[in-house]
Amino acid sequence: MGFWDRVMGRLSVPGLLLLTAGVVLVLQAAKLCRLVLRDNGERVIPWVKVLGLVLAVLGSVILLDWIPGL
Repeated sequence: MGFWDRVMGRLSVPGLLLLTAGVVLVLQAAKLCRLVLRDNGERVIPWVKVLGLVLAVLGSVILLDWIPGL
């Protein structure tokens, strides 16, 4: 078993997914809002960025094992 196998075995899949989803939401909020909401997309961009930030922080907390058992 190699080094990277041991590292990846210790990481939490839900934490990685939440962190990745949060980063994508923050970085691509404008494109996603324009694609999904068309005309009303500009008003929702800040809220989508806040949601992405919350998801990224939650994913980081899970990855750092501050919430045991996840």
